[in-house]
Amino acid sequence: MGPDAPSINRIAVLDEYPLWVDALATALDQDDTFSVDVRAHSGSELLDGLSSHPCDVVVAEPWLRSGDGLAALQQVSATSPGLTIVALSRVWTDDHVRQVMDLGARAYLPKSTPPAILPDLIRGAMAGMTTFPVAPDALQGATSLTPRELEVLAMAADGHDNRAIAAALFISERTVKFHLQNAYRKLGAHNRTEASAIARKRGMVP
Repeated sequence: MGPDAPSINRIAVLDEYPLWVDALATALDQDDTFSVDVRAHSGSELLDGLSSHPCDVVVAEPWLRSGDGLAALQQVSATSPGLTIVALSRVWTDDHVRQVMDLGARAYLPKSTPPAILPDLIRGAMAGMTTFPVAPDALQGATSLTPRELEVLAMAADGHDNRAIAAALFISERTVKFHLQNAYRKLGAHNRTEASAIARKRGMVP
């Protein structure tokens, strides 16, 4: 690796469906800063894989039919606190979100998340950003925005378009759109003008 080559972040992927694991690995391997080193279809396979191939990130479906997905993530969190956990799930109840938050995951994303923006979201999680759905029992305040959503919305409220926001935050325009849409949903707004007005009224942005 040359002096200007990007550092590689090792990723473990967990899902019970092999096609989903392979598709996710393919999408992430296209980013030159990621390498999918572990492909697991059960919690036990994840733990076995990590024991021989230490990783920086786990992207996982916690709710497997085998029932051992969440337990495996809890063990990973306890034994490797520096490892970033990102949940990519089909299940979105308050209780499920709370359990994943409690084990220290950085993000809880729907499986409908566009593959093109996953690398940006994972990089944000590694940098300490959190991305969770609004769930009244899981988050304090039904309109809580993540730090990145607040950052994007504040720039939008200041008149910056998606391209300018993406350039300033070193993310893609698709990721900017993803964060803005989450902010709109959480605030009950239909567009950036409404969201900006609501956020300003509540003192969430300047």
